[in-house]
Amino acid sequence: SNGATTSGTITPTGDSSDQYEILGLTGTANIATPSGTPTSGQKLTLRIKDNGTTRTLNWTTTSGGYRVIGTTLPLATTASKNIYVGCVYNSTDIFWDVVAVAEEV
Repeated sequence: SNGATTSGTITPTGDSSDQYEILGLTGTANIATPSGTPTSGQKLTLRIKDNGTTRTLNWTTTSGGYRVIGTTLPLATTASKNIYVGCVYNSTDIFWDVVAVAEEV
């Protein structure tokens, strides 16, 4: 896993890790299209957590970005709670299909 502790534009690594951690968010996170050259069916899990204050999450939903399949992308964090976003790369359609979202209770 690897990750970022920041705000602003965050670009997950799309072909060298299975989990990308976005921890200690200090402001709004604009989650960009993952970098790299993923292969069809590749899995990527994003783990997101703020620094104790709710933060806004904006997602890239254009080609190469995140496409929702049977769930809903989180638009904000819940203070001090982990969120996991599970994605599968669809090389035919050129999207990271978001197939699971779970938040700590």
